[in-house]
Amino acid sequence: MISLLAAAAFAVSSQVTEVTVYNDRAQVTRSAAVQLEQGVNTLVFEDLPESIDSRGIQVTGAGGALVLDVRFKTENFEALPDEAWKKLDDRRTELRKQKAVIEQEIARHKEAKAFLKNISRKVTHASDSEEGAVSLDPGSWESMLALYTTKNAEYDQALQDAGERLTEVQNALAKVEADIRDAGMIGRKRRRVVEVDLDSPTAGNAQVNLSYRVRGPKWIPTYDIRVDTESRVMDVHYSALVRQNTGEDWSGVALQLSTANPGLGGQHPELDPWRISMQQPERFERMMYSAEPPSEMMLESSLGLMDADEDAVYRGEVSDLPLEYRTAAVSSKGASVVFEVEGASDVESDNVEHRVSLASVRLPAAFRYSAIPKLSPYAYLKAKAVNSGEHPFLAGKANVFLDGNFVTASQLELTAPQEEFWVFLGADESMKVEHRLIRKYQSKEGLTGKTARHAFEYLMTVKNTHSVAEEVVVWDQLPISGSEGLKVKLLQPKYSLDTAELKIDDEKKIRWFRMLKPGEEWEIPFSFYVEASRGVNISGLE
Repeated sequence: MISLLAAAAFAVSSQVTEVTVYNDRAQVTRSAAVQLEQGVNTLVFEDLPESIDSRGIQVTGAGGALVLDVRFKTENFEALPDEAWKKLDDRRTELRKQKAVIEQEIARHKEAKAFLKNISRKVTHASDSEEGAVSLDPGSWESMLALYTTKNAEYDQALQDAGERLTEVQNALAKVEADIRDAGMIGRKRRRVVEVDLDSPTAGNAQVNLSYRVRGPKWIPTYDIRVDTESRVMDVHYSALVRQNTGEDWSGVALQLSTANPGLGGQHPELDPWRISMQQPERFERMMYSAEPPSEMMLESSLGLMDADEDAVYRGEVSDLPLEYRTAAVSSKGASVVFEVEGASDVESDNVEHRVSLASVRLPAAFRYSAIPKLSPYAYLKAKAVNSGEHPFLAGKANVFLDGNFVTASQLELTAPQEEFWVFLGADESMKVEHRLIRKYQSKEGLTGKTARHAFEYLMTVKNTHSVAEEVVVWDQLPISGSEGLKVKLLQPKYSLDTAELKIDDEKKIRWFRMLKPGEEWEIPFSFYVEASRGVNISGLE
């Protein structure tokens, strides 16, 4: 039964205790320990973020009270928002007091000057019938004149000094008023407030949690990938870059990072009828776009070297134990994954990226060299591993280190648990690559000689100068005929079906695979011809 006692309203002191960050917003929980009176109590949570979503407010807690109502309000008020503005207001108050004191001083000097003038008039204009008639004694006149002149000069000087001090104070006050106007202090402010009505059967303590969504906070994944060529292991350190500018600092909070995307909505879009019609004389052609992911053939270039301070000097004894990263527990919630960051986290409202460590995983790595001799005289080392961790690797930037040295900035693709992925490790000049044109010629074909055959012969060589065997894949390609009557024929290598050593895809890209022994040199002959009618210019062949 709801109590009929009058509501006791009071502002509560609360702290942000839990935050779940998504890709474009965050769920924030504030906690407050309160003392409730018997009956209806109105708890006021003040100064909430401007970006708060009023539709996502929830109240939970403990203490046996009944939640009657939750109200979201935007209040107007006049207040100084920070300490700097408070100093301006204090300075304005002090200058106003000084101004009042000086104006009172000027008023007193004017009154004294008026009093002296009245005394002088009374003495010099008194009638014969009045008591104290004016004495015509020259000595008295001289004394009276000296007194009047001296005092009048003193009052004039005091008025002048006070006037100058008043001008200084007025100028200073005008400057402060201008600063206040520039800072917007005289305008009305707005604040977000949530009021919670609780009905408590008895007086006592309660714990009240206010949860709300705020727009703007976000997080993105980032990786440091370290590969050791001797042990053939890959260490993947998974971090999150979290930023927020909500107006409230998150200090010592339990931080969670979710892969859910609330901004997409919970329902797929609907298909509208797809209507087409034929128009004359215009022709419309549908453009087809390939959605294939980048292939192994796409080599990544280095973006530069990281600065390293190799001359750092450490004083005192240091333990041999390596520094460790904190981790995050992983849980699946529906179609998303939530990382629960270990310990307390601090993320200030400064719109600066704060790095939060999530996980580190060590994976066995298999190496492969990939070369495209026609485009580059280098073989590029790649490492393959299987994500054996509990969490997926989200798509994000990765800094790649090989044997402790930074080699490239790469992009890690979305990788589910137990899925394999590749990481480029840069060019290795110890794997020698060469591409040579052996012969190029043109011949006449057919009984009438009306057909021209353009033949090309190449030789590619790869030499393994390492002390261990290495797997190598070499790429090249056949031209693709785009015209009727234009024929392309592969001569070498001989090909009928894909094998473990040779593969050709639909775009006529050819891959040769081989395990090269230490010191072994691999020669790859590659030849083909293009046949067309004589006199026909073949575009793109050279």
